[in-house]
Amino acid sequence: MKITSDMVRHVIENKDIFVEFQPIYSLNTKKIIGLEALARGNYNGETISPYFIFSYAKDTGSVLDVDRLCREKAMSAFAKDKSAPSLFVNFETSVLNDVVPGNGEIFKTASENNIPPESIVIELNESHVKDSYDLMMFVDFYRTRGFLIALDNVGTGLDTMNRIMMVNPDIIKIDRAIVSNIDSNAYNQEVFKSIINTAKQIGAMTVAEGVETVDEVITCMLMGVDYFQGFYFSRPEQFNYLFSNEARLKLEEAAHRLNLSIKKNPTAVNVQIETYTRIIKNLADTLSEVGSEDYEKTLEEYVAEHHEIECAFLINEKGFQITDTVMDEDTEILAGYHPAVIGVNHDIKNYFYAVKEQIEDPFISGWYISSATGKSCKTISSKIYDKNGEMIVVCVDLKRK
Repeated sequence: MKITSDMVRHVIENKDIFVEFQPIYSLNTKKIIGLEALARGNYNGETISPYFIFSYAKDTGSVLDVDRLCREKAMSAFAKDKSAPSLFVNFETSVLNDVVPGNGEIFKTASENNIPPESIVIELNESHVKDSYDLMMFVDFYRTRGFLIALDNVGTGLDTMNRIMMVNPDIIKIDRAIVSNIDSNAYNQEVFKSIINTAKQIGAMTVAEGVETVDEVITCMLMGVDYFQGFYFSRPEQFNYLFSNEARLKLEEAAHRLNLSIKKNPTAVNVQIETYTRIIKNLADTLSEVGSEDYEKTLEEYVAEHHEIECAFLINEKGFQITDTVMDEDTEILAGYHPAVIGVNHDIKNYFYAVKEQIEDPFISGWYISSATGKSCKTISSKIYDKNGEMIVVCVDLKRK
């Protein structure tokens, strides 16, 4: 069917927009960690792609209204069946050229649909913003209110690092152009590694977009990516089709292939695993013998006794920090960095979900830049159960010598 301007205009004027969702998966937990909302037009039963909708909107100067309409439809659909912890919504950043940054429209729509800000990830592509200051104002407004910020379609180009450093995203989505055939493309592998390393330096999670084969999944996982999205697992669908048996089987297949690859790769074996295990298990055993009123005191004593530890903290089963971050007294904190306090949410962090979902206990991260100190650290975590039988995740950051 040939798509005409009149057809697209009819869709927009009548708000004939529907939403499909594509899951974002964690191979570690074999679960959906979020859903990206993708708007489509409906013209007499025929589907109109977002490309035609937004092309028409740009030509007619109605991008702002169309962008809001798609987001309203996405949040309304998500609110009816919250089958995933997070909703990823796209934000057309070019509209910042015409509105006051951080005017609260997304916050308002989320509130109207009873969706907490921490359940929403705002996906940005800032390349269309004339004034980078407007983008930073927008990001600051929503981040301080609990929304997560993702940078979409990150790939090659001279401005990639500038984009990442300016936005300082919570999540980096690596473009399909880099992921495609990455198992056999050495250049793409080097670019991918560079993005992963940058993400670790700023403490961002990563998503490999557009994976279509199990070899792409395995290659990306071995290079350190956190999450996956793409046709290999599932195409965009309505809620009632999400997380099909086919997707479950593909997750199992990828996990099995990954385990085989790791066993064949000696560099994946951490020679200090026994040391890390001893550190976290000794602390966990000590904490399991005291009441909650003594948690922080116990952490302080343990950190003071182990100079290889930078800091320690506890997280409850919902992902919220229940103690302040106990720091080693000799640790220098760089300007702009702050240890997390009681109430901070860690539910999308790998050191939390890997332990909670019984994927890895103890969990041992790679080296990355600590959001508490600005210095390189490694996080190890394990779980205990309090006197009420509720799970607590014990986390320790180790200093890099």
